[in-house]
Amino acid sequence: MNYSQQANPNPTNSEMDSKTIIKSSNLTDSQREELIEQFVDVVVDGMDMKTLIQYVSDDLIHFYENKCDDVELKEFIDNHDEDLYDELVDNVTKSNNEEAN
Repeated sequence: MNYSQQANPNPTNSEMDSKTIIKSSNLTDSQREELIEQFVDVVVDGMDMKTLIQYVSDDLIHFYENKCDDVELKEFIDNHDEDLYDELVDNVTKSNNEEAN
């Protein structure tokens, strides 16, 4: 399924307002950081607990899958709990063996 959308040939004023091009504000690096922090606060404040948990879970999964090699992943897990890596490996290898049978 492909998504396609055409522009409204007769836009209303509000549609035109929403398409106004915003020129660069020439913020300093620290001003940009502050703007981002304030926006993040607004976004997070608007999230319910379920959405917040899902967002953090998705972000952590993406980080561990795409930004960590196996050694780094083991280090993160070991830093959380030194016995956890072996337990999790045991869990996933047992569940894969049970699915194969």
